[in-house]
Amino acid sequence: MKSKMKLLTIALSLCSTSVLADFSSANKDLQNNNFAAAAKEFTALAQRGHSKAQFELAQLYEKGLGVEKDITTAYAWYLLAVDFKHPEAKEKYRNLRRSIPSRKEGKQAYLALKNKYGSQKHKSLYEPDLKRTNFYPARAKLIEKVEPQYPSDLAALNSAWVSISYNVDESGHVEDARVLASFPKGALDEYALAAVKQWQYEPQVKRNGEPDRAHDLITTFKTKSQSSKNHKQYKKQLAQYTDKLKALAIKGNSYAQARYALMLEQEVIESTKGEHINWYYKAAVNGNYDAQLRLVHCFENGEGCQPSEDKAFAWLIKASETQNARAQFQLATTYLNYESVHYNVKKAAELLKLATLHEYFPAMVEYSRLLAFSDEAGIRDVSSAIKYAELARSLDATNPTLLSVLGAAYTEMGRVQQGDTLLRQAYDEAKNRNWPTKNYLDLIEGGEAAMMASGASLRLNN
Repeated sequence: MKSKMKLLTIALSLCSTSVLADFSSANKDLQNNNFAAAAKEFTALAQRGHSKAQFELAQLYEKGLGVEKDITTAYAWYLLAVDFKHPEAKEKYRNLRRSIPSRKEGKQAYLALKNKYGSQKHKSLYEPDLKRTNFYPARAKLIEKVEPQYPSDLAALNSAWVSISYNVDESGHVEDARVLASFPKGALDEYALAAVKQWQYEPQVKRNGEPDRAHDLITTFKTKSQSSKNHKQYKKQLAQYTDKLKALAIKGNSYAQARYALMLEQEVIESTKGEHINWYYKAAVNGNYDAQLRLVHCFENGEGCQPSEDKAFAWLIKASETQNARAQFQLATTYLNYESVHYNVKKAAELLKLATLHEYFPAMVEYSRLLAFSDEAGIRDVSSAIKYAELARSLDATNPTLLSVLGAAYTEMGRVQQGDTLLRQAYDEAKNRNWPTKNYLDLIEGGEAAMMASGASLRLNN
């Protein structure tokens, strides 16, 4: 089953490409005279509001490096960089005014860029507002916490920390736990991961009563050495590491920016109010999807900034454009929300398919369900629903949603006895996992009606 998934992923992933770059990698391409790659990367960054990328892109157009020489386009990008307060852009724009073929055309080109990527639009869609907020709804309620079990000598001799990111599934179980950062590297990782994976949450419930998930939760564990000498050495090494990390962040490395923001947020190092959000914002503009998703939660839940549904949605789109499956899935669920102004089933289906091809389990489940139950023309496809549901079952064979997809799909194809068996298994497993069961009962009743219509005998399990 897993080999089938790998083959499917390889075959279909050849159809998609993406530009994953930050300013430091684009600048490296520029220094290595790889102008075409640099131009492509600077363009993506410039459109996200990165002033240095706007300036560099303007220079490429001015000189005809990696792109066709175009003084008018260069003029427009210099002027946009002025809007974003680049320190050298104003002088370059003024100098270029003397050689531009038509100032009128230059102004029109600038206005076209401004309407799509200008500073005011960027601010209204992407920039965090750090005003004080009391809007901090709990995204998941922890009901059982297990502490890491460190070896006695490790806890006594070492000062260390580790930050873990994880999701919570429909049953309240932790999944996809991963180390975001640790120092010294690897010191606490395995013990922290083992503990977090045992945590239990109160399952989230959607407004329609179905179980829901929580994404991108973060927790940090710290130990302090009983030896003052060892702890002083740790603080010295951490300070050295932080200085190097911040230097990389200032140069435009998005990974360093996001890591530095995390350390500020988790109070591994001292910070001022809102400082971590500012660094997440820089990393997000610079193309880091982890930082972009942190801003999504900032805007959705008021985690460090003023809530804004529009800004959360805008950053979710940006994160999904990096081919990040977690972001694609979260954006798809927004499109599937009937109460959202962004409701769009076709866009949701496209995103879920992309995330499915990256083997992201929640997307595989939701995509197979959409294929099986959607009323939208061109989306409903029971044969494909069966294919993707069976692929997903290689990761969770008794998942109630997947069983219900298969049951409904087989029933629709005329294999009503097999469908009934699977639907009853879905109901039993949902009950076992403490999921709401009404939807599964409704499907069973529908399957029974199909069996009666076909003249098949019923097996009622009470």
